[in-house]
Amino acid sequence: MQINIKKTINTIVMVTLIITFLPGCKKENADNPDPIPVVDNSPVITGMSNTGALPNSVITITGSNLGSANVGATVTFNGVAATISSLSATEIVVTVPSTATTGKIAVTVGGKTVTSTSNFVVKTGNVTTLSTTYVEHLAVDAAGNIYGDASTAIYKITVGGVTTLFGGTVNTNVNNPIKSAWGIAVDTAGNLYLPDIRAYAIHKVSKTGVITRLAGNGTAGTLDGKDTAARFTYPKGIAIDKAGNLYVTDKYRVRKVTPAGVVSTLAGSGVKGDVNGQGTAAQFGELEGIAVDASGNVYVADLDYKRIRKITSAGVVSTLAGSGTAGFADGAGTSAQFFYPQGMAVDAAGNVFVSDGDFQSSYYAIRMINKNGVVSTFMKGSDAPVKTGPVNTATVNFPDGIAFDAAGNMYITNTGSGIVSKVTIN
Repeated sequence: MQINIKKTINTIVMVTLIITFLPGCKKENADNPDPIPVVDNSPVITGMSNTGALPNSVITITGSNLGSANVGATVTFNGVAATISSLSATEIVVTVPSTATTGKIAVTVGGKTVTSTSNFVVKTGNVTTLSTTYVEHLAVDAAGNIYGDASTAIYKITVGGVTTLFGGTVNTNVNNPIKSAWGIAVDTAGNLYLPDIRAYAIHKVSKTGVITRLAGNGTAGTLDGKDTAARFTYPKGIAIDKAGNLYVTDKYRVRKVTPAGVVSTLAGSGVKGDVNGQGTAAQFGELEGIAVDASGNVYVADLDYKRIRKITSAGVVSTLAGSGTAGFADGAGTSAQFFYPQGMAVDAAGNVFVSDGDFQSSYYAIRMINKNGVVSTFMKGSDAPVKTGPVNTATVNFPDGIAFDAAGNMYITNTGSGIVSKVTIN
């Protein structure tokens, strides 16, 4: 056999090179492993419960990597630090600072900051006089018309401020006269509802001014039931939910009246007291103002115990704000003080507004309670003539009724001067 020496030498060289090269490749891969992917844990904002709100309102910021109890987070509104009430990786509940101005919201977590893509609008208000007709309580229909009660009469105030006696003279109904209305509510169809403290009844007034009795028969009592089988002790404040159910403050109880006129007791034993609980296990002092929010929670003003109480749709009663001692202290929950809380209303953001006053010192105010129960003073006032202008300089005079229209504007009855003020929220 003839051997090709040249070819054999080339083959040996090639094999040697391959053997030499392979260990080098393995060593190089061991020294330089594939890089570990870098995870971006920067905070991300995906949404907000409100794109604008009044100072001291509570909003929710949603997103990812927003922090935790261990990592923490900070939030600023146009550079002003805000108070965080709850925090998770996907949600921050925060209060709009009282001194905040319109601008970007910034969230900082672990040294990394994300800024909202658009400005958050910090809303303000401007006060004007809508009407000089004396009314005590207010309700607003879907078209923005305002209705106010003045004992035995009802007035209608248009968006432009034109005031007329609603339905002519509504008290001429001989079979069912209004004796002393002490509140007013309006449903989506434009029907009005009036609690009457002297007729012990709830009146219904149609859009054309026709009066019928929805519940109660003119005799004082505390019976639940339908139509005239029900009895009321001292029906005062009234509010309506989106389903058309009415809620009425009745001395030491809160009563519920369905659109069909079926009356039940939502909460309160009927005995004066300051006790939280469910249904008739709860106790109240004398109740007046009442309001209901979009979720069906009911809020009542307790005149005797100087508190604002919250009642769920299941009748569970808790104290939203108020220490039980008369005063005008702002603050959280039971550290706040009210002097004589009366009219109430809830805005679209869930803030509860309360008219408050001290008759002896002639100091009055509109108080605001946010969803966390923190109380602040929205407007101040005295016995002096009502001042218009920005809310921080405008005044109220013995305010009582409060209502909001669909656009978020507020209306206030100044019973000390017979003026209905409009607060344009912008």
